[in-house]
Amino acid sequence: MKNKTVQIGVERFMGELEIRNFSELTRTQYKINLGYLTDFLREKRVEGLKAVTSEMMSEFRQWVFYLPVRRPASLGAGPMRSVANQNRIMIQARAFFRFLKREGVLRKDPTEGLELAREPQGLPKNILTPEEAKRIIETVDISTARGYRDRTILEVFYATGIRNRELINLKVGDVNLEEELLRVNKGKGGKDRLVPLSGVACRFLQTYLRGIRPDLMREPNDRLFLSYRGKPLTPTNLGQLVGRYARLAGVNKHMTCHVWRHSCATHLLKNQANLRHVQEILGHRSLATTERYLRLTITDLKAAHQKFHPREQDCRHE
Repeated sequence: MKNKTVQIGVERFMGELEIRNFSELTRTQYKINLGYLTDFLREKRVEGLKAVTSEMMSEFRQWVFYLPVRRPASLGAGPMRSVANQNRIMIQARAFFRFLKREGVLRKDPTEGLELAREPQGLPKNILTPEEAKRIIETVDISTARGYRDRTILEVFYATGIRNRELINLKVGDVNLEEELLRVNKGKGGKDRLVPLSGVACRFLQTYLRGIRPDLMREPNDRLFLSYRGKPLTPTNLGQLVGRYARLAGVNKHMTCHVWRHSCATHLLKNQANLRHVQEILGHRSLATTERYLRLTITDLKAAHQKFHPREQDCRHE
């Protein structure tokens, strides 16, 4: 069997991802990360796939560790990559070599037995309190079409905990007001799911669909949420939107769309929602990802501390 070049192998793998209906975003991430692998092997003067060894892949892991985040040259070298980002690059390289072995291009997978870096178990930051979430939402001026759209977006974010790109890709037909459900198509990992809507979110969606969205339309478009120019929203649009209303509400926290996702999950669990139900709502592949939010719901721990810690008891007797 001919020793195919690395570039030919990558092109073949990318074609396989497209055939398997991986999302465009996922394929782009693979292309970028396998580009790092290609750059590394080019530096090592390796052209043929059969020349790639386990030792080289261990060196690649170290190479990735020192690889700074890319940003404009005017800003200088970027910061070091997060452990999660480093592991994502290695996981996608491993998927590439497993594909090549499965296809018979390689007899041995050079990433077999390669261990990933241990990721720190950090907690989600900047979680909103229920009072802060309410204050931000009620800050929106709904007397204008744009304001009503923004309020509807915030209600959907808080009710469902969906990701910003999932919200951007929503279509009018994904809303089921009768059943109070929202269909999320091709979320992370390419999976579809149904997410419950709150009654409040349904009321805003109903008015938005009947009286607001038609005013935003400039040409035929099936996206649920539109910009004031009638175009689909972008991640930048949404980031600016959530930041603006947090500032107007006087909430001094770094706000992103993901903060609404974190807040939705935390508030559901704090109100005794089933962990697996929250996993389904958020679209987490692993229950361990959802369990992080349990560590933020410390109401019972605080009550136990106040009841049993001797210094707390001393305070009550002073």
